[in-house]
Amino acid sequence: MLRGILVLWVALAAAGAAAAADVAGTITILEGEALITRAAGRWRAAEGVRLQLGDIVETGDGAFVQVELVEQTVLGIGPNARVMVGGPVRLKAERALYALGGWYKLTNARKDGNARAFEFRSPLLEIGLLPGVVVMQLKASDATVFAERGDLKLVERPAGSALGLRQGQTYRRPAGSAKGSVGASPPATFLAELPRPFRDSLPLRADKFHDREVQPKAAPDFTYADVEAWLNSESPFRRQFIERWRVKARDPEFRRGLIAGLPSHPEWDPVLFPEKYLPKDPAKAASAAAAASAASAASVVAR
Repeated sequence: MLRGILVLWVALAAAGAAAAADVAGTITILEGEALITRAAGRWRAAEGVRLQLGDIVETGDGAFVQVELVEQTVLGIGPNARVMVGGPVRLKAERALYALGGWYKLTNARKDGNARAFEFRSPLLEIGLLPGVVVMQLKASDATVFAERGDLKLVERPAGSALGLRQGQTYRRPAGSAKGSVGASPPATFLAELPRPFRDSLPLRADKFHDREVQPKAAPDFTYADVEAWLNSESPFRRQFIERWRVKARDPEFRRGLIAGLPSHPEWDPVLFPEKYLPKDPAKAASAAAAASAASAASVVAR
């Protein structure tokens, strides 16, 4: 019996360790409404909710979310933002943030000065070494990045060209341009639209929820339109959604969207039309081959 108890204890400990390994951070401040897409479900964000690797956080107008991530990286998410915490394994999922658009403030709160905590990536740029504080506004085709504290190296995508920003400098990439430029100060429009919570240094509150996990409440299910931008994102990212959202292909409306957008996410073709990928019947294949051979022989005899 003792051996059985020990086995059970080891199993529970392993399960707890695995669950802890999947925790990417905790929502410690929330203003307005934010939604979390996790696996095939959608949840309402709340202070104290622990984010898991692969969670997608989306905010509405006027919303603000502070996430205290592992490795003492603090992510501020402003209005109209869409960001995934974690990504494909080959892109260092446990230390990746991938954003499709919105306002962000990244703060490296480590006292030891280690800047390689979380890498930030978007369709237009990536930041591998996180300085003290960086503020960004990302749109579909333009980006503004302000190095509030500390220097950073920014890589433009898809060209791959690197630019350095000194503390106090701003990178500006206008719509339709493949390259951006570095200036001395942020544009007036950037400062005018800067979310109010981004103007201050907010307190860290993770300790408040250290021993109290808050469970998110269910939100209305997401539609194809809600996640279309993710389904059409970069290939390494969008492939992971096949397993997450495979069950959604059974929903008629979602399925219609997948079929209509198939050119942008062709990896869904085997899910939508599995009959096209079934192995051929060996007996039928042999019969067809024999018939073709007989027809060829008869043609030779006739000559």
